[in-house]
Amino acid sequence: MQNNNNVSPSSSFSSKSRYHLLDPNPSLIDENGDLVNDINKAASITTCRNGTIADGVSKLILVVDSNKELQFSINGTKPDDLTNGTLRSLKQSSNMVNNLSSTPVSPLNMNDGKSVVATVYTPPDSFNQYTGSNRTINVNVKISNANDADTRTLHTIPIQLYRPPVVLIHGVWTNPEQTWGNKTNSYKPWEEDKSKFRENLENNGYKTFVADYSAYNAETFHPYAIPGIGNHGIDSLRKEIAKACNYRHNQSIAAAQVDVIAHSMGGLMARGFVQQPDYKRKDNFMKGSIHRLITIGTPHYGGHLSEFLYNHRDDWCCLDDTYITPARYCKVEPKKLRTIYSDNYFSPIDKGAAEALIPGSDAYSHLYQTNVKSYAIAGSWKPNANNSHESQELDYKFITDNLGFNLDRDGFHDDNDLVVSVKSQLGGIGGFPQDQIRQPDSNYPPNDEDIPNESAIYPNTIHARFMIKHDKDVLSETNSPYIQRDVMKLLSSSDNGKFVNVIGKDSPRPPCLSKIC
Repeated sequence: MQNNNNVSPSSSFSSKSRYHLLDPNPSLIDENGDLVNDINKAASITTCRNGTIADGVSKLILVVDSNKELQFSINGTKPDDLTNGTLRSLKQSSNMVNNLSSTPVSPLNMNDGKSVVATVYTPPDSFNQYTGSNRTINVNVKISNANDADTRTLHTIPIQLYRPPVVLIHGVWTNPEQTWGNKTNSYKPWEEDKSKFRENLENNGYKTFVADYSAYNAETFHPYAIPGIGNHGIDSLRKEIAKACNYRHNQSIAAAQVDVIAHSMGGLMARGFVQQPDYKRKDNFMKGSIHRLITIGTPHYGGHLSEFLYNHRDDWCCLDDTYITPARYCKVEPKKLRTIYSDNYFSPIDKGAAEALIPGSDAYSHLYQTNVKSYAIAGSWKPNANNSHESQELDYKFITDNLGFNLDRDGFHDDNDLVVSVKSQLGGIGGFPQDQIRQPDSNYPPNDEDIPNESAIYPNTIHARFMIKHDKDVLSETNSPYIQRDVMKLLSSSDNGKFVNVIGKDSPRPPCLSKIC
């Protein structure tokens, strides 16, 4: 084995003694996602690491040449303090609960006659603290004799702990730049209204990747639309997750999962990916590729306005002074509604997405309850986005040719962000009553305790930037600095109570196709 850690062994060991920080992924993982108890196979691993991401899933095996029982402990912690990860012997059953940061480990005899001591380090499932732009936490594993009277530290092995990579995925009829902005602060003066979501994540220590399916952004989110890959959006997410993990691997960092932030229909793509047969694999310990999922403005149960668009797609209309009007009122040559949307909004409504987003569609009937740690963020136009609300309502009065059309009553039957109802955005997680909606201010939030558990509703927040019409103090969902700040707090939160284990609770239950469900 080659030691790539560039740390000299302690003089307390013999001159031939070495340690190796090895990545068991995937060669030492069985079909159940457990580590194989085979010291010879473990010792043959050549993939050395300097650290791991904090996903609670990735693992490192620390192998030390020794014929004595050794005590391994995470420096500066008590045995029951798990904030910096856990330790156990390789020969312990892999399905045992890891509940110690200190453990004695007996030597194991190898086929070549050598004796080694092997312990398994599992990182915590969060970065433990909001550390600003800090990208790593140093965890030191202390090694000492377990039985000798001499309990001096024989060696300290440094492990670098990284945040999980963050993969961003956009929604229907848009692209990564419009949704998340550029990676660096390179905006031109005329681009100042673009989102700085990705830039702010990067500046605060998060390594980001973007899934881009903009070439297919008008197509269905149906999770089985294309055999073998799901759909183009799902495949873009799949490939970007692999790219993110490989990026860490190339830095000698173990990585099995990523955090996903999804806007609008991107959240449905993320949920659809969880249903794919390749979602749980040996290289993610059969736990899946998504560590935490945060959805923003996602139509988990449907986008109600899409039904009006789809049903009227062949109606003759025109676009006068930015308003859609029926053909009989046209001052310009009328076109079909789908042509107007395609030509002027780059949003073709006859390519699959609009039909799929209708509540109760065939696509929704195949989108199952999603068992991933999740948090739902919802926007609400109330109380200040009155001009934006009036503009959207006027469009649908003309689209439906019904001047009595009421956007909230007839379009959503609920509060909404002008595109998706709040109930649909929350995905069955819940939410706070209207009088508890959090009002943004300059001091909010001072710490992550102020972020509600499981879900949050943001006032004066609408679905997309282009929909804001002369309203003050109104933001779009991915432009909102309050949402951006809260997302970063959530990603660093060590409190799993902030997240729920299931999103889309009223969706169909997934079938169990194997013993790993």
